[in-house]
Amino acid sequence: MEVGTLASWKFAEGESFAAGDSIAEIETDKATIDFEAQDDGIIAKHLIAPGIEVAIGVPIMVIVEEEEDVAAFKNFEAEVVEAEVAAPVEEVAVAPPTPPPAPVEVAPVVAAAVPPPTPEPVIVAAVPETASITAPTESTTAATPWGSLSKQKSPLSKTLSAKQQTYIDLYGSTGFTPL
Repeated sequence: MEVGTLASWKFAEGESFAAGDSIAEIETDKATIDFEAQDDGIIAKHLIAPGIEVAIGVPIMVIVEEEEDVAAFKNFEAEVVEAEVAAPVEEVAVAPPTPPPAPVEVAPVVAAAVPPPTPEPVIVAAVPETASITAPTESTTAATPWGSLSKQKSPLSKTLSAKQQTYIDLYGSTGFTPL
């Protein structure tokens, strides 16, 4: 929306209004919209008469806060700039777009096929038969206090485990029981 027509005023000059009141109706090309007040005030002067088409940003009224200020704007006239009041829109004939140029056929370029590189073989070391991996059993994990499973010998792990235990002491467990 770039222009609108002031359809009607809901308040006369000198009348007071409250925030949220509909001051005027403005018709656009798609809908009729109520112009709502953002603050309390008094309409001192209507600058635009109903039925006039006005561009966005053009002042349409003068609002004052005190009733004794209304008289100061009785003979007030706003400066009208030619671009502010919208003129009737003239239809301009538009030339049809020019067709795009015909496509030019280009002979396809054939590149020499390069075989993909062969990956290097991966060497895997054998695991000695004496090495065994044992997982913790249910009895060992249930007997340890919460947070001790993550304790390691590094300073960072010790700090994190200590902070975790402090949290549990202050706020209790989350209800999650470790496996």
